[in-house]
Amino acid sequence: MAKREPSRRARLNKRTLDAIQPDADKDIIVMDTEIKGFRVRIRPSGRKTFEFRYRVPGRQRLYVIGDLGEKTADEASKEAIRLAGQVASGGDPQSEKLGERETVNAARKVSEIITEYLREGPTDKPDKRASSWDVDRINLQRHALPVLGKKYLSELTPQVLANWQAAVADGKTALTEKTKARGVAKVTGGRGAASRAMQCMSAMMEWAVARGLVETNPCKRVKRYQSNGKERYLSEDEGAAIWEAIEALQVEGAISGAAADCFRLLALTGARRGEIVGLRWPEVDLRRGLLLLPPLRHKTGGQARPKAIPMPSLAVSILAAIPRRSDWVFPNSKLDGPMEPPKRAWAKVVKKAGVSGVSPHTFRHTVASWAVADGQSLAVVGKVLGHSRPQTTARYAHFAAGAGVEALEAVAGRYLSYSARTAKEGGEDAA
Repeated sequence: MAKREPSRRARLNKRTLDAIQPDADKDIIVMDTEIKGFRVRIRPSGRKTFEFRYRVPGRQRLYVIGDLGEKTADEASKEAIRLAGQVASGGDPQSEKLGERETVNAARKVSEIITEYLREGPTDKPDKRASSWDVDRINLQRHALPVLGKKYLSELTPQVLANWQAAVADGKTALTEKTKARGVAKVTGGRGAASRAMQCMSAMMEWAVARGLVETNPCKRVKRYQSNGKERYLSEDEGAAIWEAIEALQVEGAISGAAADCFRLLALTGARRGEIVGLRWPEVDLRRGLLLLPPLRHKTGGQARPKAIPMPSLAVSILAAIPRRSDWVFPNSKLDGPMEPPKRAWAKVVKKAGVSGVSPHTFRHTVASWAVADGQSLAVVGKVLGHSRPQTTARYAHFAAGAGVEALEAVAGRYLSYSARTAKEGGEDAA
């Protein structure tokens, strides 16, 4: 969500609205100087929304009048004056609007809301990555739709949602479906799937609240399943085996040079697979040793700024040796887009290396764990991986704790050494 800066004040007319430029990092709010509570919100995307803020006993309320384009500044001003009169007479416009809508929305089925959210949500959330929308679509269609699709929106109580989460965890939504000409997807369910599905459902319900379809998000009152916290890291032996397998398979011609270089860059940078597979040459700065990803190409908390991924010299050398045949570093055969994720090549690598339970994402955890074990601070590791929250990096704290144990062992050694020396000196004095 975009940050919000302190409100500005101006007469909200066409000239003022045309002159206000959006901020790339935060919402801008401009209060009207003549009508109390009337204001406009300018989002980083450039969208301008008229709002009316007022107080009723015990709370502040916000009434969304509409977007610029749907309404002119003059029409929005007249609506704000009408709302102000309603509040002065003891009314609560927002509650009345929700009450009117609830009569209609109560009869809408969850399946309709899912379809509407996946169709119109990207317009309302322009900074959300396409891959994140894919995750929402998969989770809602495979897990929510079969169980909740026929229910009415008004039936989504915390208890119903908790029961649904439990059903997903128990594998009630498990299935195998055809995806491509020769592909299938196995939906297994489980606690992790249930947690992710609930997260996607909550995002949809937050959108429904913003749209005025419901007043509150019932998902917030459901305790989500937590993952077991176990992360897969490579040991140094496993890392060496995978690196050697990549080299050997490339020499044999069993995997392409593009797949091999993709794996090497993942291992060396800790970047996400999509960030490397979809890498473009304009995002590569060999001179400074950085990958500079635009906002929609990374997952750092929806930040509206580029993400800088540092590279060691070996990664720079790998990229410098790749011929530039397309705008993409790893193009497809037609050179008009990125290559498909090299899943088959990865299966060959892990088989030859003799390791199990690892994916390309394991490189990311391994970069973090090795860096922390080598004495790097969690703050530095978080910066390298592009974590927007310290809590995300904190999962690697046990590696730092291990380094702390080594330090304390050294301290204990000093005590023991001093004690032994004192005892020896005491024995010599007695003699």
